[in-house]
Amino acid sequence: MARILPTEVVPGFLEAYGVTAFGDDCSADELTVKIWDRYGTAPKDDKDAEPTGSFIAAIAICESCDKSIELHRDELEAVQK
Repeated sequence: MARILPTEVVPGFLEAYGVTAFGDDCSADELTVKIWDRYGTAPKDDKDAEPTGSFIAAIAICESCDKSIELHRDELEAVQK
């Protein structure tokens, strides 16, 4: 099941995974990042979310212009936690 990254970790996610396609058009606070964790690797409820992890897919969507970027397993596995 997918989960949405908290707004405060979105800039770290974009930097860690090299997402630059939004450029200056969309600020990080306008983006919603939905990620799919590898089974059993999502943080527990009492732990803070981090910008990197064992993700198998992700999509970043700009809420103001509807531009989106998909990141697949091979792109996400290149960055280790």
